[in-house]
Amino acid sequence: MPQPGAPMPHVAPQPDAPNPNALSSRDVERLLTSPTAETRIETMNKLFHDLEAGALSPAERSLAIEVVHCFAGDAQVAVREAVAWQLRNSPLLTGELAERLVRDVGRVAFPILRDAAGLTDDLLLDVLSDPDSGKHVAVASRSTVSARLSGAIAERGNVVAVTALLRNDGAEVPDSAMNRALDRFGRVRMVSEAAATRPGLSLAMVERVVAFVSDNMRTTLMQAHGLSRELVERLVERGREAATMRLLRPVLRGAEDIDAAIQWLHTNRRLTPVLLFRALCAGDLSLFVSGMALRAGIPAENARRLAWDDGELGMAALLKKAAVAPGLTHPFQVAVGVAKRLDYEGEENRREDFQSEVISELFTACTPTNDWMVDDLLLQLFDQKSEEVIDRALDQAGLPFSPVRTVQ
Repeated sequence: MPQPGAPMPHVAPQPDAPNPNALSSRDVERLLTSPTAETRIETMNKLFHDLEAGALSPAERSLAIEVVHCFAGDAQVAVREAVAWQLRNSPLLTGELAERLVRDVGRVAFPILRDAAGLTDDLLLDVLSDPDSGKHVAVASRSTVSARLSGAIAERGNVVAVTALLRNDGAEVPDSAMNRALDRFGRVRMVSEAAATRPGLSLAMVERVVAFVSDNMRTTLMQAHGLSRELVERLVERGREAATMRLLRPVLRGAEDIDAAIQWLHTNRRLTPVLLFRALCAGDLSLFVSGMALRAGIPAENARRLAWDDGELGMAALLKKAAVAPGLTHPFQVAVGVAKRLDYEGEENRREDFQSEVISELFTACTPTNDWMVDDLLLQLFDQKSEEVIDRALDQAGLPFSPVRTVQ
């Protein structure tokens, strides 16, 4: 990987280019040896401009392409990401370089996966086996998505990737993929509405989707597909009876486990903001409040009053006292706001409704974001495997009992 101070690619001495805007040997040296990513990216932008403008001699062009390949493997992610955005729809992107970039970290792979033409389904299916949810979203957002890819995204993708797939008119989504998406996330409003508004739904899919969507969306489906009100009502009732899926399963068996779990997690340094945020969004409000109280060193009732404060200061003060980054205040406030709006106190018979509403509200209120801490926090929630976060933390804490139950 090229790093500051790394040797430049060998090139025979060339006469100075007549074009003053062409890449010079000094530019190349600056590009390869600058100690900062910002400077290297700035100079690299000039390189791409010259390549696209055709302003380079054959020797200079060869050198420039060699530099591009060098920086596709730069030690700093920001530089590789800048290369990927420049190459995403460029004729300079070779198949070998594309494969190298899509196997990089998500932020580097994203522009290539979303925009680059010519990527094979086999390569994309292999990429979808990577747990990086950003890569799943990128593939789901491509201008065309085959039925094979749609099936893989419906099976493996998180709620954001599945929503992107269903909103993508260029995606071929067979009934099998649609059914799997609804099995997993049908009760999430953004997923069900994306499914309902897809063109060309089969009657079987219309009959299934209608059970998940709002009254307004049902009216739209009725008008578009000629369904009777009586049929819609029967479908809705049948859908409710069959809706046994858990978006986020309960964390603990009962209140008797909370104190023991919180103490073990705290002692073993596993009582993290991510774990507490997931507990909050799962509807385990007692675990959330008790955990925040222990981190903050205050009584649980005080922690609850701060978290449920109608103003903006209470939650911010609680998170600060609990050593949670201030940038995470908004998603915590959004989740608690849903609990207050629904008057939800942790009742088991209302848990699924709370869970589906809080996921939709967080997606609407907190995405997209340029804050990596918020991105990471939401990824733990939106990812299908996020239910493993608490399991793993509790296991690592060495609890002598098994308080969690994973629902597939």
